[in-house]
Parts: sequence; structure tokens; C-alpha cells
Amino acid sequence: MRLCWLLFLVAAMATLHLALGVPPSARDLRHCPTSCGDVNITYPFGIGTGCFRPGFELICNTTTKPPKLFFGNTTEILGQDADVRYVMASVVFNIATTPGLLGTYNRSWQAPGRVLSTYNDYGDTSLVIVGCGIDVYLFDDDTNTVQGYCRSECTNLALMEKKLSGLPCNGIGCCTIDLLGGVNAFRFTITQRDELTRSVALGNSTIKAFLNYISYSFNTADLLSEKINASTIGATWSIFSVVITDQLDCSTAQLGLNKTDYACSDGSVCLDQINLQRGYHCTCLAGGTFDYGNPYLLHGCKQGIPIQFVATENA
Repeated sequence: MRLCWLLFLVAAMATLHLALGVPPSARDLRHCPTSCGDVNITYPFGIGTGCFRPGFELICNTTTKPPKLFFGNTTEILGQDADVRYVMASVVFNIATTPGLLGTYNRSWQAPGRVLSTYNDYGDTSLVIVGCGIDVYLFDDDTNTVQGYCRSECTNLALMEKKLSGLPCNGIGCCTIDLLGGVNAFRFTITQRDELTRSVALGNSTIKAFLNYISYSFNTADLLSEKINASTIGATWSIFSVVITDQLDCSTAQLGLNKTDYACSDGSVCLDQINLQRGYHCTCLAGGTFDYGNPYLLHGCKQGIPIQFVATENA
């Protein structure tokens, strides 16, 4: 009974910290789950009362083996970096089709809480579509303008297996559309066309679409599979930047009226999110040192070692 009361008190204190806009400490979060399956959980993400910043609540699905960690209904979290700059996540769409019946399929994705954006510092995130006889249009979620188009045809299955497996998408069996810049919402339309040359197996295949970082290599097994899973798709993951979007930018968030909602802790640095129209993120990198830690926790940043450049001479 006493242990239950202590746990309740700790959770209540952490909730009070969040309500007052004060970053919680590691001690405040000691009652919170630290992992789900094989994935670690790092604040501002969290599960349970007092364990997450508003908009960053996660769900652990314990009905799967191993358990899977979700952010909203469609975004599976696969990993987080220790400095909370980004998360690795999976966003997939399995679209069942009816053999012999043509159709148009509309799908969309929005970052839960709008606190994530596609990460484009080292490569473009792409929407990959695996399917036969399809036209794909990508739309901007805000302006409804077309942002990209691709087309995927299918030929003889044996020929595709021999000539295309292991190669990047080229419009045969799959196609891709790049998501340029930071994107935290999009929608796309897939229109299926009549292809008399398709085999029965290809005609019955499910259309698969997913976000992918860097590149994807085509495989006929992916084309014929009923849905995306770890055994068929080799790289259905993307990297997302962590963004605080309840204020326009750092200067707005640091104003007196908004200070109670300011996410960055003492010793951390606020940086505007340049890829989006609004938002900011916090970092422990500052002042010529390899600082590290969690910039969203009270006293979460730990000073590292000074950056030193050492000149060497060839022998």
C-alpha cells in the first residue's frame, strides 16, 4: 500500500512539473516505462501519466511478440537517439485490390501531434510504391497542390526477377517520389490502370506504399506479398526530426507569456526548425564542446570534452 502511494505521489509531482511548464528531472520520471520490446523510450516521449510532454504520448502494443512501440495509430517507433534529435520510425500502407476491378485509392499521413518532420540533412525521404499498372500523385497537405508523380508498370515476372531484383526502383514493379524538405503531413492518390500483359499473380498482388530513407532495392517477393513485414521488405524505415510545434519559433517560445510552455531545459540550446513553417527543437550541443544528454530534462545536458584539432605530420 505504501509503495503504491509513493508511486502515485511521484507521478503526481511529474504531472505538476509538466503542467507548470517546468522540464521534469530523471528522478521525476523514474516510475515511467523505459522501453517497449527492444526499443528504448526517451523523454519528451513517454507512456503513462506524467511521463511525456503533451503531444508525445506513445503506446506499447503488448499483443505482438516482441511488443511494438507506436506513436499514434500508423507510426511505429523503431528507435530513438540518446540526444533526442530524431527517431527512426516505420510508416507503411498496405492497399488490398480486387482482381479485375480498377480503382483509385487515397491515403494520407500526419505526424501525431505534428511533432515530427521528415529528416533531410543527409538524404531525401521518399514515398516508395510497390505495385503494377499504377499512377501515383503526391499532394501537399496544406495547399492541395501536386508535389510529385510516378508510374509503375509490370512486365514478365521471371524477367523482372532476373533483371531488376536488388536494383533501385525504375518504374518497373515500383516507383518513388521524394519528399523534399521537412514534411509532417502529406496525402497521395494511387490510380490502378488496366494492364492486359500482367500475369494472374501480379494482378492479384497488393499495393504497398511506405516512407523510406536513402534508398530501396526492388524485390519481386515484395511485389507478390500480401503486406509489408520485416521478412519481405528490407528497408521500410525513415528518420524523423523531433520538433516542438506549440510555438512559432525559439524567440516566441522564450517570451514571458509563453515561458511556461518552453520545452528546453537549463543548459540546452534552442534552435528554430528551418525545414518547417513553425517549431523548434532543443539540443545540448554548444560552445565548442561535445556536449551530450537529454535537452528536454532538467539538468539533462552533460558537458563533454572540448573539441580539439590535432595536426599530424607524415613520417
